[in-house]
Amino acid sequence: MPGITAERAKQSAWIATMFASLAGFISLWLVGTLGLRFPRHTLPQYGEILLGKTLGKIVGGAYVLYFLVVNILVIREFSDFLTITLMPETPGVIFNAIIVLIGAYAASKGIEVIARMAQFVLPLFLFPLVLILGMVTPNMELGKLQPFLEGGIAPVIWGSVVPASWYGEIVVLVILLPMVNKPREIKRKGALALLAALFFLTSDTLITLTIFGPDLIGDLLFPFWYLVKYIEFGNYVQRMESLFVLVWMIGIVIKVAFFYYLVCFTTSQVLSLKGYKPILYIAALVQILGATFLFKNTPQLSEFLSHNWPPFGLLFEVGLPLILLAVAVIRRKHARG
Repeated sequence: MPGITAERAKQSAWIATMFASLAGFISLWLVGTLGLRFPRHTLPQYGEILLGKTLGKIVGGAYVLYFLVVNILVIREFSDFLTITLMPETPGVIFNAIIVLIGAYAASKGIEVIARMAQFVLPLFLFPLVLILGMVTPNMELGKLQPFLEGGIAPVIWGSVVPASWYGEIVVLVILLPMVNKPREIKRKGALALLAALFFLTSDTLITLTIFGPDLIGDLLFPFWYLVKYIEFGNYVQRMESLFVLVWMIGIVIKVAFFYYLVCFTTSQVLSLKGYKPILYIAALVQILGATFLFKNTPQLSEFLSHNWPPFGLLFEVGLPLILLAVAVIRRKHARG
């Protein structure tokens, strides 16, 4: 994210990252409000209540596509990173297949298992991240953030579009809310999650900017990777990139498993199936092929993330929930819990 954002907003990229979080909070409010109106229904279910059976299923199917595309992008980012930085001779399809199989196994165990996995690895994820950011802080050069808002507010808004679509992924709650045992706390807990993401993403961007400067960071494909390689602390702490790779892979495994589950579970609801496990095999093939052949190379993937993904993502994260809530209010539709 720092590279894509800095390419547009230059030294104001860290402000763009903060501004982008508004999309996440808007999405959270929309989803939370819909969830309170339909407390025991997922989006494919209350989509049919609001729009009718046919149109409701189309909207539900569209969200299956959204979850599928997100996962394909994450899987491809995973394999591209490993082939570029660590194992250039290994075909990307090998990494794609490995991460998909791991995700399939986790998804087959259900959402509670995935949630407990995330709960277990959260400290293992956060501690190294805080350590890495803390170790490079003494080398920050705040002068590289000047001049402040050189191009005005327009570059900040333009630079915030891509990270906005990533904050907006909190829209996954349209499927998860009925599974939450305290749904009325979801807005507060979701806000805390977004604030945590805001802190780490802004810190990442800010520190990377002050180390490399806006021009260099905009040309780097994986700025944070180079930031970690930059770390040297005397003769004792060097080569921190192995720790970074471990931390990043932990996060990728959780995210792939989570979105894999969403793809299968939402598909089963749209098709009115009794269970989602038969879909695991079809979804595995689609994700491996999509991650392998959808993009010819890494620059093409980066181009898609920069220009094509934001409008597509924000349509599902803000646009459709807003339309559904408007229909619910106008038609005075709601369901009892």
